[in-house]
Amino acid sequence: MHRRRTAATLAGAAVLAALTAAAPAAVAAPTPTGPPGSFTTCGTPGAPGLLQTRACIDVNGLQVRLYGHAYPTNPAWVPQNVGFKISGTAPGLPPGPPVYTTALVPSGGIYVGEINTTATCGSTVTANFSVDNGGWPPSPATVSVVVPC
Repeated sequence: MHRRRTAATLAGAAVLAALTAAAPAAVAAPTPTGPPGSFTTCGTPGAPGLLQTRACIDVNGLQVRLYGHAYPTNPAWVPQNVGFKISGTAPGLPPGPPVYTTALVPSGGIYVGEINTTATCGSTVTANFSVDNGGWPPSPATVSVVVPC
């Protein structure tokens, strides 16, 4: 009996080690999405709340799109309308007001909001995304990228 338990424990540890080693990095490298200089980057998830959030940036040359990704943390989630806030910064650009939007969040999650701008070559662009729904945890998320030259 003891030998079987030890073997099962070792097998379980080996599987866990293999899964941990194969797990993707928390911060994904830019993913090519089109012509050279085009990529998408989504940052690490914000603090868990009723929804998990990620801030994302699409870069296509000097054109930049900031948005967020929200998905439920509860498998029994019932689709509902939720308020969100997205904002961003880029050197050399005047600060713009945050965008407040509402979206119907299905159980599989949704991409939300959009700020489109032009950035200068070599500049660092930052996107901020959070839940803005009275009384809910904001689960703020941030990501930054350098616009290639």
